[in-house]
Amino acid sequence: MDIISTISTSIGLAQRLREISKNIADAEFKNLLADLSSELADAKLEAASLKEKLAALQEENTLLKQTALPATEKPSGRKWGCYQFEGESGLFCPGCWDSKRKKSSTTRIDTQFRKCSVCQAMLGAG
Repeated sequence: MDIISTISTSIGLAQRLREISKNIADAEFKNLLADLSSELADAKLEAASLKEKLAALQEENTLLKQTALPATEKPSGRKWGCYQFEGESGLFCPGCWDSKRKKSSTTRIDTQFRKCSVCQAMLGAG
């Protein structure tokens, strides 16, 4: 039984108690029962919200695990201020790699400079 169904059952029990309380003239009992119903409804909403957040975090975690680069991968060389990697064509931004371990491609601006497609850094023989 998950938390949502447990809270739903509790709300149902509180509603039954409210029906039974109609035969009881004790105002304090009725007030406490109303407070209980309100608290359970809030708990149900919060539990649903936490369940959604957990699902989103689990999905993000799975995606990150699938796209993570091996910890041992390192640039194999450097050309025009950019990193090169074994088995890959193109030149990559050293700033993006060093800070986030992301291979961000660079594009040629002119004969001396390249630009990162992600962080917009200018690289080259300035």
